[in-house]
Amino acid sequence: MAAVQSILKPNKALPIQSNKELSGAHWAKRFAGSNSTRDLSGTFRHAVDDFIYAMTEAGIDVVVDATYRPTKRLYLMHWSWRIVNDGTDLAKIPAMAGVDIEWEHPTKAESIKAAADLVAALSIKRLRTRPALKSQHNLGLAIDMAISWQGTVVVKDAKGRLVKIDTTPRTGMNRQLIAIGASYCVKKYYGGSKDVPHWSNNGH
Repeated sequence: MAAVQSILKPNKALPIQSNKELSGAHWAKRFAGSNSTRDLSGTFRHAVDDFIYAMTEAGIDVVVDATYRPTKRLYLMHWSWRIVNDGTDLAKIPAMAGVDIEWEHPTKAESIKAAADLVAALSIKRLRTRPALKSQHNLGLAIDMAISWQGTVVVKDAKGRLVKIDTTPRTGMNRQLIAIGASYCVKKYYGGSKDVPHWSNNGH
């Protein structure tokens, strides 16, 4: 009898299954931080509360956007921003334990759009500097505030002195207000307008 020849073909390698979830705006709901001063640390919490009280007593509108942020949220902020603004190579983004996000979509355009949607959902679209992977927010030593007022205001500094602010801008970028904040040991971000809402214990 003729030898029986196998007609079986070698098995094709099965695709590697991934438990990662594609990036997009929905990730902004994960690893939420806080916008309460109660989640700030030690004496910085009291300094911030005193500074905010002085501002509101003077008729300044203060809206707290963020206080404590977990490192996992900063990971999302950092890499989504860099994909959109720095053209970061998606394949070279390091993984982070506990953040099972897949940055690479079927096409580069889809990947960039998903990152841009996440940037918008994280409210960092106007940020002019890349978010740090570690910051004072992780330690409860930073706060992001939207600050505004009209006309002239008189604000009490940490020594009890009344300071008339009649200069512009009427925002957290006002130099007189920044000096008052420093008297409370609440320091404006050293990078100026690159991160308008950011204040911390050391300016970083």
